[in-house]
Amino acid sequence: MKIKIIACIIVRTTSTRLHLKVLRTIYNNMSILDVIVNRLKMVHKVDKIYLCTSKEKVDDILEDVAERNQISIYRGSADEVIERMISVGEIEKASQVIRITGDNVFVDPYILEKQIDFHLIENLEYTRTENLPIGVTAEIINLNMLKKCYLQIDPEGHEYLMFYMFNPDVYKCGVLLPKENQNLSNYTLTVDTPEDLIRTKQIVSYLGDDYFKADLNEIIQIINQYKIDNAKNTPNSMIKLPHDKLISFDDFRKDINNRILKSLTKTIDLEI
Repeated sequence: MKIKIIACIIVRTTSTRLHLKVLRTIYNNMSILDVIVNRLKMVHKVDKIYLCTSKEKVDDILEDVAERNQISIYRGSADEVIERMISVGEIEKASQVIRITGDNVFVDPYILEKQIDFHLIENLEYTRTENLPIGVTAEIINLNMLKKCYLQIDPEGHEYLMFYMFNPDVYKCGVLLPKENQNLSNYTLTVDTPEDLIRTKQIVSYLGDDYFKADLNEIIQIINQYKIDNAKNTPNSMIKLPHDKLISFDDFRKDINNRILKSLTKTIDLEI
């Protein structure tokens, strides 16, 4: 029996640092959200794509985005992100769901294909990539394990699902890693601020009309060739944790590396 995999784009329009960021145009009338959807459509092993948003009126406009891109939409709890993913999984009778956040404009379809293979072959419960830029990654989660996690955390922690599911002491976790000499964890491609949006538009302008087909290798080459600003984290960059705790980027990486050591890993060649 075929394993059904659903991609869930976790998205709302209530961003504060960059108002309506997912609807911002980055190239040729395509918004951040349009680009994410188009990149996910290139992943052959994904059976269906959903926008997972809230029932609140402010998110009504996302109905238009889903219709324009000919994908599905689920509207659920404003606070409980996990509830939305579980509901979509149950509606579709899926066994695996993929979590993509609405600010990951450069989610890489080529890497995600390999990640899905790794997840299924090793029968993993939670799979992610590491040592790659923030903004290109996704998480694959076994639906039954997601339900288990849902019962164990409070709603305020749902936004930080990674910190709960990426727990090799509780779940069978897998991590896809680039070769050691291809570590790109110091780069950032996510969109949270006006400066991030400027950087994204610059990258896309250099990539041209085939920008949504670009792989990570091409994107990093553009950043380095044209010396694009605001594309790297610094050791003092702060990372937000559940319950409004903050840690430095260096401390965050130490924690993540400890989790990687306890997980099943696989190395891929990015050909950089």
